[in-house]
Amino acid sequence: MRVFITVLLIAGTFCRSRAEITSLVALLEQGRIQLSPHGTGGHSGECLKVDVRNLSSSPIRTSIPPGWVFPSEKPEVQDLIVMREEVIVLAPGQRRTVTCRAFCCEASHSGPAENEPFRKGHPASATLIALAQLVDSGAYADHIVQNAVWVLSDGNDINSTGPMDSSADDRLRNRLSALSDQPIPRYTVRYANTEQQACSRRPETISRTIAIDPSTAQHLTVVVKSDNGRVVELIHRDLLVAAGRTALPISLNVLNWPAGRYAFYVYTTESTPVHRLPFTL
Repeated sequence: MRVFITVLLIAGTFCRSRAEITSLVALLEQGRIQLSPHGTGGHSGECLKVDVRNLSSSPIRTSIPPGWVFPSEKPEVQDLIVMREEVIVLAPGQRRTVTCRAFCCEASHSGPAENEPFRKGHPASATLIALAQLVDSGAYADHIVQNAVWVLSDGNDINSTGPMDSSADDRLRNRLSALSDQPIPRYTVRYANTEQQACSRRPETISRTIAIDPSTAQHLTVVVKSDNGRVVELIHRDLLVAAGRTALPISLNVLNWPAGRYAFYVYTTESTPVHRLPFTL
């Protein structure tokens, strides 16, 4: 009987602790918690600290969930979105500081300075929350996460996350394709740098790898054509390649090109053309 009572007491304690888990939204609405976020400098990765205080007379168990946006106090400075859940347990009146893995979700704005103030925040859009939950469940490098955020928050090109490469990152790229309604990425877009913005959204380079498998040694020519068929760039002319599978990396500076649809055309002496590889600016 004593063992049975003990089990009931433990089960009851567990149920009460589970019941005490409260969403951050509810705690803020009830005035039971205070958040004081500030930047550590930078716009991606471990770039946000949040001072959390329990204002109530009861213990609090909650979390800053993936997909929570902390808006900047300054309109010209980027908002930051959290990409890793931070569990918070506080005794009555207790306070603590957590470091959040967060990323800019306003590419055209300037980066936060050290101690940059932010507001208490709110949940992001459904698509950004879905992305944040995926990032939280995996191990993705900061640069691909940041570019993925900008695809959804600012309409950037999905190719900024790099091409499908049979790595673990392809899980993110596939999910991002579904969330953004953009085709899965086949090449790499790099944007021009600027001191005033986190991302200029001006394509600077297009990079991709051309794979060919000629039966004999061939001379290869690669040109870029606009959508109307006009040749706008000659990349290789009569480049000698050996028989067998060859992977040829190419990079094209497109910084001052007009917006539009283009394609790489690959010709060899064996076949004309071997490949047509489109891209869009």
